[in-house]
Amino acid sequence: MPPTITQAETDPRVLMDSASGQGRQGIGTRSLSKRSNRSSAIARFTGELRERLRQHGIDPGGDLGRKMLDAGLQPMAGGATGMDGAAFMHNLPPEGTYVMDSDLFFAQTERNDVPQGTTALPGLGGAPFNTRLSNVGVLCGLQIIFEGTLTVAGAGTCTATYQWPWNVLKRFSLSANGQTSLLSAEGMDLRARRQRVFRNPRDPITVAKGTDGVYGDPEAGVIANGAYPVYLVWDVPIVHDWFTLTGGLFAQSDQIYLAHQFVPAATADLFTLAGGSTATLTGSVRSTTTFFDVPYADVQGGRKVLVPDLSWLHGFVSADEQFKNTGDVAAPLIRTSGELLAYYAYLDNGGATAIDPTALEEIRFEYGGNRKPRVHAPPQTLLAKNAEDYNGRLLPKAGYYVFDFEADNPSRDLVFPKGVTELQTVQRVPAATSVNSNAHVHFIEEALFAGR
Repeated sequence: MPPTITQAETDPRVLMDSASGQGRQGIGTRSLSKRSNRSSAIARFTGELRERLRQHGIDPGGDLGRKMLDAGLQPMAGGATGMDGAAFMHNLPPEGTYVMDSDLFFAQTERNDVPQGTTALPGLGGAPFNTRLSNVGVLCGLQIIFEGTLTVAGAGTCTATYQWPWNVLKRFSLSANGQTSLLSAEGMDLRARRQRVFRNPRDPITVAKGTDGVYGDPEAGVIANGAYPVYLVWDVPIVHDWFTLTGGLFAQSDQIYLAHQFVPAATADLFTLAGGSTATLTGSVRSTTTFFDVPYADVQGGRKVLVPDLSWLHGFVSADEQFKNTGDVAAPLIRTSGELLAYYAYLDNGGATAIDPTALEEIRFEYGGNRKPRVHAPPQTLLAKNAEDYNGRLLPKAGYYVFDFEADNPSRDLVFPKGVTELQTVQRVPAATSVNSNAHVHFIEEALFAGR
């Protein structure tokens, strides 16, 4: 029976190498309550785990090495330092049938961009629909494409809200084996992530009435009667880094079922209609996956499947926190496993409008009841940092602010949500603000965590 590991012994801030007395930065922990469920899996890759510990300068026979072997912990490197596993996600071929070597994989594989079929949009407010993804290769990318027509008619006025056009995709989720813990966000969130990573690039592809025509940025306002072409592309961030393929999913297995769901927005989400005006959206939804062929390697013991480093999964999950008050509005974070890469948020004031962060008195990031490591009063100090990092603010203008924990120094700034208590952001709303019904803080947590 392996020795019991205490919470202090498994805390990444406490684990020490007994020989050197120095902490190993980036060494994570897994939930001890799940050990019984993992014992057979740990036993299968103990030999490989020992070798990886040696390669990272950790003696498998030392106190630290034994604790990591007992808990099934792998050494952390390259900025992907997740703390916990995805219990439902088996992201590797059967033990003994594969070799994990990123450099060799990159030399032997081939990139594939493959369409996944077309589905008619059921209309604004229509039922969600699912698309099964092919079980081939190492899945790294997914693009959702909408092509259609917006028709505005009637005697009244049609005014686009801040959610048009990107929240045509009101909710997207990628499920693996029935779970939706990997990716679940709004269409605006997917675009915000793209804008963050690529620093607000020009966008010559987007076509939609009510956008600026240069960057694809929304410009809420009146849309006159007429028929307008619409073309939108959402990048789904399966991998965190396209160079290393960190976060790639091993899809070439009968044991995994991958599918994504598209939930269309309601008309009221995108347009405020008055005086008998109508707005209808018709068209089709397509998706294209990017995956890499799985080659074979002839190694000692025979021919085996060759895969890149699939130790880490990439999460991008959003949630809403309702509020009715002015003053401090708290939004507790989802206690996700792994390391928090970035936290995005905006304040929706009832659906049609958002509260611009510049109108707030303070935005802060806090935990433990009284620890407030990041306080921005006024919030413009945070927005100025976002503008420096991304070559401008993330739009809509009355919208996102971002706590970016990887922009400057990931190994120094990343946050472990599961390792702290009362982790939350707080937005201080001025007393003169009129808070509408259904107002909420919409936030997204982007994280890396250990796969299995």
